[in-house]
Amino acid sequence: MKMRPLATLLTLAAAVSLGLGGRAQASYDYSTNPLITSVNGVNVAPTNTVTVGSTTVTLLPVSRTNFAVGTTTPISNTVDIGDIQATYLSTGTTTDTFTLGYTDVFTLTNNPPPGSFAVGQFALTGTLSFNGVTPLTGTISNVYNNPTSASGPLGGVTFTGAVLNFSPPTINGGNGNFGGIISAVAAVPEPMSVLMLGIGLGGVGLVSFRRRYAQL
Repeated sequence: MKMRPLATLLTLAAAVSLGLGGRAQASYDYSTNPLITSVNGVNVAPTNTVTVGSTTVTLLPVSRTNFAVGTTTPISNTVDIGDIQATYLSTGTTTDTFTLGYTDVFTLTNNPPPGSFAVGQFALTGTLSFNGVTPLTGTISNVYNNPTSASGPLGGVTFTGAVLNFSPPTINGGNGNFGGIISAVAAVPEPMSVLMLGIGLGGVGLVSFRRRYAQL
């Protein structure tokens, strides 16, 4: 008789744990595909690389796997959503000033549990400005266009993504990147978890019924 309350609590704890999706984190993969779409305001066929004057600019895709984002307690992860290279020809004699329009398609994959396998996409756009570029100097800035964020359910998990910052590349040096942030704010119990929750609560009711019956 003394074991029944303990069994009741263990059954309830297991059911509640399963009902919450089994864990408090979502695992996701993501990939990006940044492409240059215009030069000095004139549309061009989408491409990763363009050369303007003596300066060559290359946008590089990025992909990551098995990142964890909190769901029960929201956790935000910063992410690299595209790399940028800028090189100046050693034989160049000009000081280059120009703008590049771009689009960057961000693809997010939810890896269950919690939720179910699902893939979603969000396209962001913006303009890169290159001013006074020479072999060693130049100012590179970026302006993101609206919308700069997106939020919605993906496989039962509500993800939110937004642009965060911009790190300019060094002329003939290190890469720059477009920065972003991802958070997951809620998890929907999976069908099997809901079923197990019902079974667990049913077990609690059965123990309670047996106790009342034994007292009659």
